[in-house]
Amino acid sequence: MEIKADDLDAFLAELPDRRWAERFPEIDPAELYDLEKSLAAGRARMENAPSQVVDTIVSLLIDHSGSMRGQPMLCAARAALVASDLLDSAGVKHEVLGFTTTRWKGGRSREKWLSDHRPSYPGRLNDLLHIVYCSAGELRHWPMLRRDLVKENVDGEAVEWVASRLRRREERQKYLIVLSDGAPVDDSTLLANGDGYLSHHLSRVTSEIEQAGDIRLAAIGIGHPVEQYYKQGITISSPEGLEGTLVQLINRLLRPPP
Repeated sequence: MEIKADDLDAFLAELPDRRWAERFPEIDPAELYDLEKSLAAGRARMENAPSQVVDTIVSLLIDHSGSMRGQPMLCAARAALVASDLLDSAGVKHEVLGFTTTRWKGGRSREKWLSDHRPSYPGRLNDLLHIVYCSAGELRHWPMLRRDLVKENVDGEAVEWVASRLRRREERQKYLIVLSDGAPVDDSTLLANGDGYLSHHLSRVTSEIEQAGDIRLAAIGIGHPVEQYYKQGITISSPEGLEGTLVQLINRLLRPPP
């Protein structure tokens, strides 16, 4: 399922397993609104912006696994806001995207597998949810903080999804930056296919994109060595480091040394 941020309320309200989220605290979005006002008032980071960059698009893809709930997602939303402002000031088209699953431990995919008498090595056994927060327009950050949104993460197919979006664009320079805090995990899929199934798929996807050369990949891992999947990978120790690291990465990608 690919869905716009504005449609998440209606979509999530119809899912059958929503009550589990009630045990997690709500995240106060006030910090994001304050940051948004600050950026709008003075473009606080304009002095760090690269010079005007034309014929370029940047896609920011945010992991929505369960471990991102709370402070990590708040920091990711902050980083997305700052990055969006930085790219706007540089005249760079960009989009902010997220990826998760519709349910925990399987959905209709798993139910179909069970009704088919559990054939061996079935592939993915959960239903994907891909979210568009910003596509060449205003960033709608607040739905990222929903406690019933984050579930499991199938990174390989999410990266493929963003790559296919970028390849439909006319811009000559294309960048895909991933923010993640762990290896791909979906319990139903891994139990039926083996522990390394999703990690191997992500490695194959990133390798194919890097070899094709039409999209430049980069990733920031929160306490997770993303270098094992991405040649341009940066590992940070805490989510609070996302904002500054993402700004530095964008500046380095868009304004490489001579």
